[in-house]
Amino acid sequence: MSERRTHFFSLHDLLVMAVLAALGGAASAGMSLLREASHAIPGLGIVRQLLAGVHVLWLVLAIGLVRKPGAATVTGLLKGAVELQLGNPHGLLVLAYAGLAGVGVDLSWLLLGRRHHPVVYMVAGGVATASTIWVFKLLGLLPPGKAMLTVLLLLSGTGLVSGAVLAGLLGWWLLRALRRAGVT
Repeated sequence: MSERRTHFFSLHDLLVMAVLAALGGAASAGMSLLREASHAIPGLGIVRQLLAGVHVLWLVLAIGLVRKPGAATVTGLLKGAVELQLGNPHGLLVLAYAGLAGVGVDLSWLLLGRRHHPVVYMVAGGVATASTIWVFKLLGLLPPGKAMLTVLLLLSGTGLVSGAVLAGLLGWWLLRALRRAGVT
């Protein structure tokens, strides 16, 4: 008797996640290098955080295309590995926040009923983007204090909006365009 093993992710799913991780990792590594260079200009923290949703866009696309729990997390970890190899200035920390962003997308998508709806993707993108700023605090890389908490809340709020628009809404729009084109 031939016993056939079934895997949770198909080869197609894995290829989609790998391509999205490669594209996202390359884009994010480039953005991270530009962000580090912009530190020479004071007061750009919020402006830089406005673009943070682009880092999570690829994870929203992964969950929208693969439509299986864990797709965003796997894509996030692969994306972090690509960024690490391309010289992300945060080093190994990139794996932590890329993985956490994937978990945020997966959990939001699951809790909101696995639906293909713009609000679902906006919440997933916003939560994931806002969560990444807390990796720095949780790992003790930021000093304690009320002022730092205020800055973290401000940056998280900005990330929430950025993620909702650039990851969630743009992701939903791209997924809809791919479906209309018959790609998915």
